[in-house]
Amino acid sequence: MQNFKKTFYALTVLCFTGSVFSKGLNIDISLDSEIYLKSQKIFIEKLGELKTKNDIKDLLEEQDWIDEYFLNVKPFSNFAKLNIKTRTPIFILNNEFFVDTNLKKFKFDKTFLNLISVNGPIEDLKEPLYIINFFKVNNFDNTNIEKITYSHISGWQIQTNLHVIMIGNKISNNKFNSLRDTLNYLYENRKIPSMIDLRYKDGVALDYGK
Repeated sequence: MQNFKKTFYALTVLCFTGSVFSKGLNIDISLDSEIYLKSQKIFIEKLGELKTKNDIKDLLEEQDWIDEYFLNVKPFSNFAKLNIKTRTPIFILNNEFFVDTNLKKFKFDKTFLNLISVNGPIEDLKEPLYIINFFKVNNFDNTNIEKITYSHISGWQIQTNLHVIMIGNKISNNKFNSLRDTLNYLYENRKIPSMIDLRYKDGVALDYGK
């Protein structure tokens, strides 16, 4: 058998399986996720227009939402088997890109909107990922990130369902340790300020105004 592969991986869970009958090929396709992107639907439609096995490979290389794939084609036949591992987005960057856990960007096609929105002239994507992971690891009750914004003037701002959190221009472990202590204190005392401001050297400022 002849194999085209970008990276081989063990496919353990299949969330989408199906067959595509193209003009010259019978393609058995498996994805490790549900079809949730417009670009995935377009990809499957285009598979139906292909005539050769090399056409499949060329189309695969154009898909930025694919993390890994394994293509197995039988020589002297029209049968091909295709397994695809998709990138899983964790936030939307500047309304232009999805970003996955490996900080790989791929086109935001206006689908899958229930993600954190990250906006601003951000040079290091590890910084918003640090913020997201901080909330994920600490699992603050009833506090969910909705938006992260950065500007050169006001620095990092986190919009949650309960508070606006002002971080400042620099992200540091000390600031987030202070934020963790503050959020735990607020939860224990059933207090919900509209703003938590960590930009002051002397401590944390809380604003209970609307």
